Amino acid sequence: MTRLPAEAADECVRVRLYLWPHRLLYIGPGPSTRSHRHHAAQICWGLDGSLRSRIEPHGKWEAWNGFRVLPDQPHAFDAKDAQVAMLFMESEGAEYACVEGRLHTDECIVPFQPPHPAAAGLATLAAEGGTIDEADAICRAWLGLGSVNASGRGRDARIVRALQVLQSAIDRPVRLQSLANQLNVSPSWLSHRFVEETGVPLRRYVVWTRLRRAVESVLQGASWTEAAHAVGFSDSAHLSRSFRDNFGIAPSSLIGRRDQISVCFDKG
Repeated sequence: MTRLPAEAADECVRVRLYLWPHRLLYIGPGPSTRSHRHHAAQICWGLDGSLRSRIEPHGKWEAWNGFRVLPDQPHAFDAKDAQVAMLFMESEGAEYACVEGRLHTDECIVPFQPPHPAAAGLATLAAEGGTIDEADAICRAWLGLGSVNASGRGRDARIVRALQVLQSAIDRPVRLQSLANQLNVSPSWLSHRFVEETGVPLRRYVVWTRLRRAVESVLQGASWTEAAHAVGFSDSAHLSRSFRDNFGIAPSSLIGRRDQISVCFDKG
């Protein structure tokens, strides 16, 4: 786990971010956004009460304490700087599939309330912070997925090796066929098993790792352009688009008063 740049218990912290390969949790002042869309599914909870959102282009504003927005769905959001918890989930991942399978609806936006223990946990994270593992348990309770997280436990040795290769070559192009050859497995086996063991497709995992490395570099003093080039993005605009597509918010939201932001990464 990496925490940058402040300790979570620091009373100056206003925004807390927790990032996993398959989701991002934002806790802090809620944004007010114009119509926008992102590849990530979005789940929101108002820590201070109800929030307003609407489906674009012709929807009406509605108040919700908590709600889920489908991936790639144009919508607008108004929190008036109230404290919110926003969870952005990888729409091609196994975790999101479990959530949608339980909801049994294709409505663009639906109510989504956390159980009381999860709501209390989110409030604690907002006030005091917490480790990446504590945040993970709270997110899983929020999503109704139980407390067991099998990430990294009992992984196939070939997937472990694949992750090692990816980490060491993340600044270079990654090809499924080439990686499969290194592991002496078929591309189809690797593609299927990788999703099973990490929760996300290979290409999404590669993007996630690059984004994590880039954000770490920026928080340590690098420019966005330097960070983008160091991890294989063509430029800072490419990095920004990828971040927004995956997590629904611009990476610039991580930067500003750095002493007011706490960022925790899961190393995957």
